[in-house]
Amino acid sequence: MRHLYYTLQTLLRGRGSNIIKVISLSLGLLMSVFLFARIAFELSFDNFYHEPENLYIVKTGWMNKGVLSGGEGYNTIQTIPATIAEEFPDEVQSATTSCSLFGKEYRLGEHKFMLPTVMADTLYFATLGIEVLEGNPQELANPDAIFLSHTSARTIFGSESPLGKTLNYSIGGTTVPMLVKGVYADVPLNTELYTRPEAIVSFPSIERHTRWSLGWNSGGNYDGYVRLRNPADANKLNKHLSVAIARHIPEESGLELKVTVEPMRSRHLAKPTVRKMIWIMALLGAVLLFTTTLNYVLISIASLTQRAKSIGVHKCSGASERSIFSMFLMETAVVILLALLLIGVLVYVFHEKMEELASIPLSVLFAWQNLWAPLSVVALLFLLGGCLPGILFSRIPVTQVFHRYTSGRRGWKRVLLFIQFGGAAFILGMMLVVFIQYNYATGRDRGFRPERVAYVYQRLENPDNLRSVLLGLPYVESVASASASLLGFYAPHMVTDNQGNRLFSPRFSIFDTDYLDFIGLRLKAGKNLSGSGQLLVNRTFVEKMKWEGTGIGEHVNDLGTVVGILDSFSFPLAPDDSDPVMIAWTEGIESTLHVRLKKPFDDNLIRLNEEMQHVYPQNELLFRSMEKEMRSYSESVRIFRDVTLLASVTILFIILMGLIGYVNDEIRLRSKEIAIRKVNGAEVSGVLRLLTRDVLWLAIPAVTIGTIGAFKAGEVWISQFRDTISLPVMGYMGVAVTLLMFIIMCVIIKAWHIANENPVKSIKSE
Repeated sequence: MRHLYYTLQTLLRGRGSNIIKVISLSLGLLMSVFLFARIAFELSFDNFYHEPENLYIVKTGWMNKGVLSGGEGYNTIQTIPATIAEEFPDEVQSATTSCSLFGKEYRLGEHKFMLPTVMADTLYFATLGIEVLEGNPQELANPDAIFLSHTSARTIFGSESPLGKTLNYSIGGTTVPMLVKGVYADVPLNTELYTRPEAIVSFPSIERHTRWSLGWNSGGNYDGYVRLRNPADANKLNKHLSVAIARHIPEESGLELKVTVEPMRSRHLAKPTVRKMIWIMALLGAVLLFTTTLNYVLISIASLTQRAKSIGVHKCSGASERSIFSMFLMETAVVILLALLLIGVLVYVFHEKMEELASIPLSVLFAWQNLWAPLSVVALLFLLGGCLPGILFSRIPVTQVFHRYTSGRRGWKRVLLFIQFGGAAFILGMMLVVFIQYNYATGRDRGFRPERVAYVYQRLENPDNLRSVLLGLPYVESVASASASLLGFYAPHMVTDNQGNRLFSPRFSIFDTDYLDFIGLRLKAGKNLSGSGQLLVNRTFVEKMKWEGTGIGEHVNDLGTVVGILDSFSFPLAPDDSDPVMIAWTEGIESTLHVRLKKPFDDNLIRLNEEMQHVYPQNELLFRSMEKEMRSYSESVRIFRDVTLLASVTILFIILMGLIGYVNDEIRLRSKEIAIRKVNGAEVSGVLRLLTRDVLWLAIPAVTIGTIGAFKAGEVWISQFRDTISLPVMGYMGVAVTLLMFIIMCVIIKAWHIANENPVKSIKSE
């Protein structure tokens, strides 16, 4: 209690510097905790299942004469998981097949619910290790049965038991009343399941309500999982699986497969983009944490000359070095506690923005499974921030009661300041590359005009009426349609040569006559589509076909004749026009209807959707902004941009506080030296140069090292994208120079008073 009393008295006496400590600790600790909690979340993927180390996902590769065609994927054929369990009963405990090929819309009376849905068999829960709260999983052997997640059941039916109640669900165009047969525990967000199921429909419902082929002719549209009795058996399975599966494949199917299993828990971390993001976040978090911690240490050490006498008094009163050390640990604990309280206030006020940055609810980010990361950050801050100053202060000799303490511990302070400057340069350099990449990805010219364009997918029996309604609206500028928008084409057709050899699958869409001009695509040669059997292709298509000349007039299988060559354009997720493109013509209206609205676009888009709801209340025609959709493809970059921006602002504030403390201490230690220099004729500019030169000796190498580190980290981060910028070397140099100017200005502003002060005031006490 005595230590706590002395600590509180000390903190109250030094309110100014301690407020700075609390604020800088709060900001730095908040960003560090946020980043490391996000890392903990990424590391926790798929560890919530029962015995997650035993759960494996089936990988399948389609082969042609012993050679993989297109690599292996996580989709498989419907019968393969059961075949694996049959062939290896000693190694495989259970196996299941599921798919996510239907919609997620359910209706209960007039109410609509959107539930991501998985079609699954009776072994789905047992294999994945998901707890069933109510009902018997064997009910999934019957068609038209459904299990709901705990949250979905509460959302739809409230506190009532959902068992025995019905929900209407559309399968293959048929609305089917589904009977609720059970409830299962919610699947957390940290999963690599293709669909995180909020509803599970019985697999036999597919056979009842569709004409799909199942068995070995089902196609690779299914997800397969196996639960091993021992993870060590995975290598044995992978050696023999392909041969064992081949024994069951019907000869007439012509299938040649490579089948393996992979740990479900390692699937997320196997992605290079995930590993790179974790590495970058860890680096940012570490830089922020150590900068924050060392700034606290720097501010504490800067007060050494002021607090030396009080430490000497404590020692004269019988305090040991251990007692002094304990006092500083207590002081650090109190400051961190105050910082955590301030963090709580900030989280409460800005929780929506933080959830946006994290892309997950804060309740999930700071779930008990992930708390080890934030607690480790706080513990490390306490140990470093408390021990380093505590050791230095506990070694102050008792004689400081009788004269001034002149040891400024400049070595310590300069090392700490050096690390802060380097950390600031690193984070500012990362912010530069993230900002430039985001602006490039969302703002560059892609060869078409998405401005003020909204689109909708429609399946109306008479779409001409919809077109007429749209053209009659005063805020609609123009209307056109295509089977697929410029956000991305499918590749349903295989192009062959004259001998029937398969060449490639081009990106394909169907345009009406107006769409080319509507969307702003340009022709390099030829003319626009105007009739049946006419095609537009791009330069890459011509090159892959190895046509001589422009390609105008060339025939493409039985699909049509080329009448025009598209000028260069690229899809939102593509870096260039390297994908072959083929476009056909339609006389009618295609499924994706586009409108270009007049300004103001946002207001008119709201009016348009309200009008559609009024005219077509049963069809739910919801127009979406094409530009907004394109920006959403760069959402992860935008979020990371905002994170680095907050980190940059935080670290600039932290180094500003540390720099102020350092300069204040230097001025106290050198005030008489400065006064004597001024008496001997030194100008104000000379005094300012004296102080800034000492700081620049630290800042220049530190900023250089930090900038180089940011350049290397930027190379790693940007390598995860296809459509990227070249790293701006001059931009990095500009960041370094700007940071140095910021440091110089801080020193000059803080030292301006002492440089202009009458030297008599500094030496009259001698």
